[in-house]
Amino acid sequence: MFHCSKEKKMAVAIYNDEPQNVTFESDKVEDPLYSALLANAIFNGCLCYTTIMLNIVTIYALRNTSTLSSTLKTLLLNLAVADLGIGFLGQPLEVVYLTELLRWNRSSPSTDRASAVVLSVFYLSSLCSIMAISADRFIAIQMPLRYEDLVTRRRVAAVVITIWLFSALISPCSVFLLTTNTTFAFLVIMESIFFLATTLLHYQIYLTIRRHKEQIQSQMQQLAENNDLANSTRITKSANRTFCIYLLFWVCYLPHLFVSIARRIHGNESVTINVLYVFSETLVLLNSSLNPVIYCWKMRQIRQTILNILRKMSRCYTRG
Repeated sequence: MFHCSKEKKMAVAIYNDEPQNVTFESDKVEDPLYSALLANAIFNGCLCYTTIMLNIVTIYALRNTSTLSSTLKTLLLNLAVADLGIGFLGQPLEVVYLTELLRWNRSSPSTDRASAVVLSVFYLSSLCSIMAISADRFIAIQMPLRYEDLVTRRRVAAVVITIWLFSALISPCSVFLLTTNTTFAFLVIMESIFFLATTLLHYQIYLTIRRHKEQIQSQMQQLAENNDLANSTRITKSANRTFCIYLLFWVCYLPHLFVSIARRIHGNESVTINVLYVFSETLVLLNSSLNPVIYCWKMRQIRQTILNILRKMSRCYTRG
């Protein structure tokens, strides 16, 4: 869904009323697309540092949090690594791409393809990671007694390896081997399937949680059952936390999907659609910075670990 060499050749300033018209630098600045490209280039440049630092701290906190289940921790670490890759490679390439558009009204084919491949790899890995986290919480809610037998470390590791292999193979093929229209159709179909699947999983989780609450309110629990109730409450809270990650992901990604479809239908003639397209790409990249905020906000263990890290850093800085 990200820019490809045949698709993203947007002009920064287009004034075609008369062939002999001269475009001055002041006219360029007034062009809304030029302003959008400049604003997004600056914002993504600043966002690189934030994305890298927040995800490094999050990865360290996840590794040092012992209260999370090892399988869920592995899946969250996989998502954090994908977000870290966006900060290290995806956003710098996006800044280079936008800078080339600002300077020469076009991007070089090498930058175009490199950016498309890198962003697609991390985008697909994030998409599959969200799907895996949703499936993990669905199994934990629906089959809590069989969860440890079904979701093992070996199976989760196999899922993570499969995610990265799938992303690393599909992305270059879609950019170099397929046509633009075929790639676009493939990504739209895949995103729609993943969106419907994750939405259905979370809807089933919601129904199960609501049914458990009704049972708790209508029946008196014995002491032996209170242990099961505490375990059910813990799993329910974990499902609610991962739901925020799922919701944030699609809030950031769906606008890009809709704008891409509109841009494919209307072409590059509409300045409004082109401006929205540039901002929707930045919103997708912003998701990698917001995920660590969700971890700190919703997961007390990770929040406590990060606070301890910040206290140690503050003490070291004060002593220095």
